[in-house]
Order: sequence, then structure tokens, then C-alpha cells
Amino acid sequence: MINQTLMQGLKEKDMQGVINSYALKPFYFPTLFPLKENMTLSWKTLEATVGLKIAGDIVSRGSTIPRKVREAIGKIGGTIPKIAAAREMDENELNEYEIALALAGGNPDLKTIVEFWANDMSFCWTAVASRVEWMALRQLSTGKIKVDQEDNQGTVTEFDVDYQIPDKQKQGVQKKWSAADAKPVSDLVKIRKSFKGTSIIPNVAFMNANTFSTFVENEEVIKKCASFAQNALGLSNTPDLAMVNNMLARTPFLQGMSIAVIDQDITVEINGERKTGNPFLDDVVTLTESSVLGNTFWKKPIDMNLTGSAALKVMNGPIMIKKFSTEEPVAEVTQGIANIFPAWNGANRSVLLDTENTTFTK
Repeated sequence: MINQTLMQGLKEKDMQGVINSYALKPFYFPTLFPLKENMTLSWKTLEATVGLKIAGDIVSRGSTIPRKVREAIGKIGGTIPKIAAAREMDENELNEYEIALALAGGNPDLKTIVEFWANDMSFCWTAVASRVEWMALRQLSTGKIKVDQEDNQGTVTEFDVDYQIPDKQKQGVQKKWSAADAKPVSDLVKIRKSFKGTSIIPNVAFMNANTFSTFVENEEVIKKCASFAQNALGLSNTPDLAMVNNMLARTPFLQGMSIAVIDQDITVEINGERKTGNPFLDDVVTLTESSVLGNTFWKKPIDMNLTGSAALKVMNGPIMIKKFSTEEPVAEVTQGIANIFPAWNGANRSVLLDTENTTFTK
């Protein structure tokens, strides 16, 4: 049974003031997949062949103008998942709170007292946002999401989304990028050339920090980024991202392409054990037409519509924080909840490159 919070004097306006200070700036997904509120618990992306310059016909006056084929629009969609995280203050921690409150002269507004409940709010809000980030970056590097008990702890043990990227757009390299004689710039040129004459123009090359490190330590990349004088004198320096993108801008067939580095760590906790890593996999380059890839669809949790509830509930953006207590066992509970999913629109117009294998293996 849900009871009122055990935090003395805590009101929803206090929680709202705290939650409003939380921001999504540490995460990539709001930029890659801008937030979009949805009226239903479903998401859908529209996949179409666009961008081809179809020539009109030369016809005689008075004749019927030939009708061109309208591109078929495919749909990929599913149910927006519920993402949640919870923390409890047990009896021992609640006793510590009571002692701290007494030492504060019963003033619940002192910083040390606020931290008792605000820290759990921050944890749960960040945990929900981190799971969205995990989904966004994992799908971007694999073209799909497969969540099982190794990556998720909850009632829903499996959640699968496959964007059905065509096999011809899942590629490998002839020489793995970690090899001394690899030609990563030439690999990118080859990809760009292979799509010439189609409507697909890969402009952004996403990769994680480890893959970028391998890229910039390559001899071909270093020489192409170096000045004429540096090459003549045999001087070499590892280029930074700005130097690499300047080099790509002047490389034939790569004009307009730039590299975007994903440098992110997300910790997944399963049964008390934690593992930390970048959800965007190593040794993968994802080439897309734009740096904006779709939308993060979200719907307000049904909890916000419940009236007469003993729980305190506030929202910031798509994430709701709820606080209440239980009597058996005695505990103060904080929950973060969101109905949310980052949907990749145009995935079928993207290219996945495995930089360590001749075929895509992820």
C-alpha cells in the first residue's frame, strides 16, 4: 500500500523546483533524436526513397503526360516501452534522516536535509535518461536493439527492434583499421562512390572514441591531415577531430562528410552487479545523411492522471519522479518513470561499417 512520503514538510512544489534543475545536456539522444510528445503508446518511422532527381519527359502538346512512380513508403514501428528506476530508504537510513532532522532543529529546508530526498530523485531521473541514451546509441551502432536479461533487469526481459537496414548497406573493410597498412580514408571514399547515382548521400560518420583513436593513429589519416611541409620533412602528429574534418572536406568524393565522435559511458546494473561501457560499439562507423536521426517519442505516464493518490509526482520533460512510503516494510520509495523511445527515422538510408572485419558482424 502506498502512503505519504516520510520526508517532513516535503511538497510537490519542492520536488518540482529540484527536478527543474535537471538537464539532458550530458546525453546525446536529445540532439540526435529530438523529443516529441506522442498521444499514444506507439512509435512509427516512415521509410521512403527520396532525393533522386527524376527527369521529366519531353512530350507533344495535347498528349497525356506520363505518370511517374510514387515511391512506396514503408513503416517500422512498435510500442513505446516503459522505462523505470527506483530507490528505497530503508529503516536504518530513515533513522539517520530523523537524527539529521533533529540536529537541524526540525528545519526541513536545510541543504543536508534536502539531500536526503533530492539525491534519490537525481539518481532515478538520471537512470531513466541513461537507459534512453543506451537504446539510442546501441541501435545507432547496430541497426537494432536487442534487450535481454544481460542488459536489463525488469519484468519485460526482452525488447527487440530491427530497423531492417539492407544487407548491401552493412559492410566491412578489406584491411582492418587496426592494421598498420589500413586505408580508412580510402574506405570512406569507396563507400561514397558506391552510392553515387543513388539518393543516399552519407554525410555524417558516427564512431565512438576508441574507433576514432584507431582512425587518427593510422598512417594514411596522419599523412592526409599533415601539411605539405610536414610530409616533406617526415614529421607526423596525431590529428584532432577538427583537423580530420578539414581533411575530409578537401578530399575528393568526401566533401560534405564529417566525423562525429560518441564519447559516452553508461552503467548497467543487474542484480547489484554493474558494468560500464559505451553503448555505441567499438569498431563500428555509422554513416548517415544527417546529424538529426529521428525523434524520441514519449507519452506522459498514466500515474500523472491519478487523483487522490498519496504519492507526490512531478515531471521534467518526459521523465516523472514519484515519491511515497510503504509501511511493511517501512521504506521511503523514489521512482523515475517514462514512456519513451528514440526512433531512428531513415535507418534504411544509412550505412553500417565494421572496421575490423570484411563483413558486418555486430
